Amino acid sequence: KALHVHGYLGAFEKVARRTAAAIDGLAEAGVPLVGIDPSMTLTFRSEYSGTGMKGRVLLPQEWLTTILDRLPSGAVGQRRRIHLMAHCTERTNAPAAVGQWKTIFDKLGIELIVDDVGCCGMAGTFGHEVRNRALSETLYAMSWKPALAAPDRVDVVMATGYSCRSQVKLMDGVKLPHPLQAIL
Repeated sequence: KALHVHGYLGAFEKVARRTAAAIDGLAEAGVPLVGIDPSMTLTFRSEYSGTGMKGRVLLPQEWLTTILDRLPSGAVGQRRRIHLMAHCTERTNAPAAVGQWKTIFDKLGIELIVDDVGCCGMAGTFGHEVRNRALSETLYAMSWKPALAAPDRVDVVMATGYSCRSQVKLMDGVKLPHPLQAIL
């Protein structure tokens, strides 16, 4: 992904073709392929489109909805309400993603509140670059910081994106779980 984002398209294509072949090999085994990070998982659908890859890598919630009948019904653990802060790429490139998380948490008996946030400002490697750091912090302050600092915030808050969780930890010293961690 980083090779593509930074314009090293020749190197990206070489790596992508090799990775696509490996994914196709795994897909031939007949087991579902699930990617945890939305940004990377969705890369297999967009940036890898020219590789001829046949295997499909699912987002966790896409896979979990296929086995919804095997998930326990009712409340899991002590938590009753959980907030979700979804990765911006996931919200835009997989519009059903948030609704799928709601379906899963509903099945588990947990109220899922989806926070209306935009980009956290990390945007992959963008926020790590010194020249972009101030803008990254500004973007975070516009959306994620106020949502996390809400005075009534006592619930569990989780985030789907690795870069988002990294940004929150860097900016506010708070470690947010991924939804899979929050329900286990």
